[in-house]
Amino acid sequence: MHDEDTLLRSTRGIAYLAIAPCVFLSAAVWFTSDSIGIVIANLFQVYFSILLLLLFGYIWSLKSNFGEQYKSQLEIMAIMPILLALSGIILNIFTNPAWGIGFLMMGFYLSRFVRFYFSVFKIISKTYIDLLNRISIILCICLMLIFTYWLNPYSNPLETYI
Repeated sequence: MHDEDTLLRSTRGIAYLAIAPCVFLSAAVWFTSDSIGIVIANLFQVYFSILLLLLFGYIWSLKSNFGEQYKSQLEIMAIMPILLALSGIILNIFTNPAWGIGFLMMGFYLSRFVRFYFSVFKIISKTYIDLLNRISIILCICLMLIFTYWLNPYSNPLETYI
């Protein structure tokens, strides 16, 4: 087996294991009581913010592997997840969780369309780009599930914050 195949397989395994709690937590809010669902939804946002902070560290560490022309772009790419995480946390604390999750969802989705990503993506293997796209789609679906939970008119979990 080639080294690249082993690296791709281990990277894929780590990525899927890292997002597995997000999938579990976003599904669990719908199958629990309201009081436990609120705790699980908040736990999801904490875990998602931790994932974004780890993503910041990973992208920041990639700077040494790329040439000088990509270092400034990687710095900007690394700062975006930390700004998303901090903004989501601040909105969650000072307004309500729906605003925090909504901002995370829109920011995470729209950050995929930033123009300078495409120049860095040209030097990364297509299999890694496909993995990144799959992970991004799964996480956007999880964010939509949690956002829908907070706006659910039947259980109305936002009542606890008003």
